[in-house]
Amino acid sequence: MVIEIESDDYLKEQFVKVGEKDGIESYASNTSIYLNPFHCLIYFQSYQDIQSVMSKAEQSLENKYSKLYARNCIVKKEKNWATSFIGDLFPSSKDEFSWKSSYLGDAPKIPSGDISEDAIIDKVKGCLTCYLLGANMSVSSEVSRLRQLARKMKNTLSAIVNSPDNKPTDKQDETLLAYINEFNEILEKVDDNYKFNNTLIQNRLVSPSTNLDSDTLIKVLKDLRLEDAFYRSLNLRPTYNAHELYTCLDSPLPVSDAYNAVIKKLYEVVRRIEIAEQSKGSDNKLKDLIKFTNGKIEVIDSHSNNHNYYNTLLNSQIDGEYKRFMEENGSSELLSIAFIAGAKLKGYMPDKWEGSEYQQYLNGLLSNIQQGDSFDLFSIEQPVLQALSAFCQKGEDVDRLIDYMQQCGFSEFRYALGLYGATRGFASLPKTFTNSLINSSRDYYKSYYTELCQTLFGLDYSLQTFYQGSNGGYSESFLGEIPSKIISNIGKIEPKPQKQEKIIKAVSETAILEDAVQSPKAFMYIFDSFSRITTTKAYKALAAANFAEDQGFYTPELFRSKIYSIVGKEGLKTQKENIDKAIELEGKRQDPEAFLSILDNFLKPTDAAYKKIVKLISVHVSSNLTSIPRSENKVVSQSHIGRSNLKPINPTSSKFVEDVNVCYFILSRSYLPAQMREVLSKKVVTFQKGYAPGGRYYSNPSDNPVDNKSTIDHFKHWCFYDKGGYPPIVEGTTENKQSFERLTQDLLNRYANR
Repeated sequence: MVIEIESDDYLKEQFVKVGEKDGIESYASNTSIYLNPFHCLIYFQSYQDIQSVMSKAEQSLENKYSKLYARNCIVKKEKNWATSFIGDLFPSSKDEFSWKSSYLGDAPKIPSGDISEDAIIDKVKGCLTCYLLGANMSVSSEVSRLRQLARKMKNTLSAIVNSPDNKPTDKQDETLLAYINEFNEILEKVDDNYKFNNTLIQNRLVSPSTNLDSDTLIKVLKDLRLEDAFYRSLNLRPTYNAHELYTCLDSPLPVSDAYNAVIKKLYEVVRRIEIAEQSKGSDNKLKDLIKFTNGKIEVIDSHSNNHNYYNTLLNSQIDGEYKRFMEENGSSELLSIAFIAGAKLKGYMPDKWEGSEYQQYLNGLLSNIQQGDSFDLFSIEQPVLQALSAFCQKGEDVDRLIDYMQQCGFSEFRYALGLYGATRGFASLPKTFTNSLINSSRDYYKSYYTELCQTLFGLDYSLQTFYQGSNGGYSESFLGEIPSKIISNIGKIEPKPQKQEKIIKAVSETAILEDAVQSPKAFMYIFDSFSRITTTKAYKALAAANFAEDQGFYTPELFRSKIYSIVGKEGLKTQKENIDKAIELEGKRQDPEAFLSILDNFLKPTDAAYKKIVKLISVHVSSNLTSIPRSENKVVSQSHIGRSNLKPINPTSSKFVEDVNVCYFILSRSYLPAQMREVLSKKVVTFQKGYAPGGRYYSNPSDNPVDNKSTIDHFKHWCFYDKGGYPPIVEGTTENKQSFERLTQDLLNRYANR
């Protein structure tokens, strides 16, 4: 692996020339080189090497940059005859060279750098990043209270449904009702649906002939029993009422299922309110919140009015004062942090400290940490001190800290997370926490990164752009299960490196489309792969509408509705099953059938590489049954699959295509290869649907007779049919054909004379 950097991205004094030999100049640095994602390139010998490194990096919780730098990873191209010839003619032209230890020159003589500076940079970077993320996570006091109430209602209701009689005690009922009423009261104030409805109602409650006010008109409607009819006429938006939680206690469903359903709906409502609030705000900018000047952190956030003390706290953590206190007194980390924080605050008010609410608050915190005494986080109206207390109680882990603050009803997260970053540093932050920043919009990450480098190193990267990668380059899409398997075996699929780029590009584009959500282009690629589909009215309608280039954002329901509306009733009459199948495949992730349906638009199914990928994915799936969905496209050989718990196999119908238990009957045939049993037991259900009302065969009985002999023969042909180069359901090996013949006879015997 070789890393290429752009020297203009760094201060000139960082690099020292240490030697020159054979026209090669060598430079060395005794300080850390911080890579720049805009220009940095990382060269590998092969795609397998990249995949090996990236797979291991992705597994690390602290590794945050695998997706960001994926495009910067490229394979070193082999020289062709032309470049080799030019190199021979002009030996002074050095576009590459073989490394020798003699190039080191005087590098060993350079004194070692001070690693403590890196530790400071890491903590400053952690502080700046966490403060920004904390600002982005902060919500209004109403939303934070909704979160807290939702958790309290969930816990109370859980205690009720887990009681022997599934009924609340008087105390539980009183508590839950109080939470529900407060939740509903807040929700009516912040929910846009409630606001819309209230405005609409007020606008309609007008009576010019009587000049009655709205409250009086409502009373009149109630007296006339017309209130419900009035509301129905307005087409009001749906709203949520937390009293719905009680419905799980009288539901016909199992109580656990009913409980999960009402809690899921509750949290969906809270999440919707959070998203609505966040969408109304603007993205926070690091330069507007906090900076690092003259070796010190300085908060410039207009949201805060207690900068001096908080700045002192942050810089104390970065300098490691609490560590020195720990060593001198043998105290725990969090106790030392709390003690130092108290000492700093006392320094701001030496004459007013004794007996003050601040002294009492911090003494209470120290007693809580040392002896476990009860402590009220919110006994003082000081957000910085509240954040300090939360950090001193749960500051070992950022996820635990955030969860604890949400439980307590915090609406402001920037202060506690800023302290966490200043104490723990950037390197220790888990990617689950930083993903919202690093893997978010590239424009937003660029804004953050350029501002970070400006305040840390004084470097201006504002005009730079991210490296976009090259054809045949590595992509973050390769981190998925299936593309990862393909890239790891690219040498077996195509041994010649110069021909691998075409395959890599095809796999990359396929992986991106396959991973997209409700993608019209992915749907059309999948639909196009179906046999003889391009001549149908449905396909022609979608092509005429240029659906593949549709850039709209769709929910699963809207996506299906959009396709149906384009195809129309005539197209749906004959192609609804195929359309639904294509929608189902488009909705899957890391699914072999969906992946191959898209890939055959970039590689010809007749290509040797395509065929090897088909075989590779089939083998991969059969050997990793628990990690991704099992392939149902191809049966290759008998492999060990644990026997399912077989259900009764008596036929539920005299007809093969109507027997619900035929899938279990197939599973009971021990002579079938294990994987074939699994595949056929699923595929027979799909086949039966074709003969059900609305199915493709049901509508044409003259060509598809429903007697058992005909349908069983049809099933056999359907399983072995090679659909235009696409892998059959069952591969036509001698072993598979012999096993299927035996199954055919068993099926004929099962439905004989019926």
